[in-house]
Amino acid sequence: MLLTTPLLVSAAFALPGPDVVFELLDDKPVPVECAASAPGGPWCRSFGVIEAPVERVADALENMKANAHLFESIVSIDVLAPDTLHVVMDYPGYLGMSDRDYVAKYTRIIEGDVRRYRWVPVTHPDAPPTDNPIRLPQFEGEWKLEPHPQGTKVTYLWQAAIAGSFPSSMYEQAWKRAGYEALKDLAHTRQATLTAP
Repeated sequence: MLLTTPLLVSAAFALPGPDVVFELLDDKPVPVECAASAPGGPWCRSFGVIEAPVERVADALENMKANAHLFESIVSIDVLAPDTLHVVMDYPGYLGMSDRDYVAKYTRIIEGDVRRYRWVPVTHPDAPPTDNPIRLPQFEGEWKLEPHPQGTKVTYLWQAAIAGSFPSSMYEQAWKRAGYEALKDLAHTRQATLTAP
């Protein structure tokens, strides 16, 4: 089981600051916005409401390995340590993209009714070498879960560098897809409906 106890936030974790301006890329089926010029960027985020209680949505994130088969945009998840995962993501071949992977340490933060699941990239001796898929060495981000009248409002924030050989003209399409599919996959693990906030 992943993240069975609260962990301290890594001092190295650096989300985009409050001065970063995000631009809306799409509002259907859920809002997705990006800040292409953010420090350490680009950064993107998407928002949705999953019709399930916060505790049930949180359980999907705290047990990602067990739920891996339900994430359609994930090829595999390997637990390298109780709080460290190696994740291979299914990038769209029709966009000319090879799959990407990352190695990250996850941290759970509970602030009243709000839960945050943050991850930062790490090096781990048990992580496989990388050529294909393409490793995302700076990939970090956060899931934020908070109560909503229809269930759980979810904000998915991620460092959106794509890495590898990929035309910049296709970035927006890839970001929109990633923002929606992350939320859709999380809702799918709970067999719940996903709607825009």
